[in-house]
Amino acid sequence: TCCLVVLVAMLMGKPLLSFSPIRMPARSLLFGRPSSPARSSLLMTEEANVPAPTSFREAEVLGLKLMQEGNFEDALTAFKKGLTLPGSRSDVVRTKSLSGPSPVGGAMGGFDSQSVQSLDEFEQQAAHYNMACAHAQLGNVPESIAALETAFQAGFDNFATVRGDPDLDPIKADPDYERLMEQYEPKRGFNPFGLFGK
Repeated sequence: TCCLVVLVAMLMGKPLLSFSPIRMPARSLLFGRPSSPARSSLLMTEEANVPAPTSFREAEVLGLKLMQEGNFEDALTAFKKGLTLPGSRSDVVRTKSLSGPSPVGGAMGGFDSQSVQSLDEFEQQAAHYNMACAHAQLGNVPESIAALETAFQAGFDNFATVRGDPDLDPIKADPDYERLMEQYEPKRGFNPFGLFGK
């Protein structure tokens, strides 16, 4: 299930939670969207310690927690938010050309740059896979299949997990799901050494 992502992150030694909760009203208001009318009266009257994610990992953990609680709309929002937050890949982005002597000597000019944290391939795969799970639980079949395809395009290839994940059960009867799996899943057959590709 989606919790597989947390287990893999823990095995990779990545920190899962490093943020402090802040006081804010209702969990569903975390990303500026009102909750469903059925829950709004209950949630508007209580305050909860709701973490404001500041990185992909924090948003992912929040989304997985919300999935476990059955709060699929807010989980989907958390996963989408995670795509916009810093990830675990350190990178340097050149922001502008500088005139004058190069800061390293020799040639004229140079570049001003800044360090950024972007999403790595695993984080891209996990975000889209988790979004597929949340969409499936919400009954958004086309959106779920599209998110699953994006995860495959990003390199996700654990097809046994996809086939066995109960979060994706609502889409498994759809012909587009089977077409997608046929397109990306390796053909089954005897291939003990993986010599013939996927």
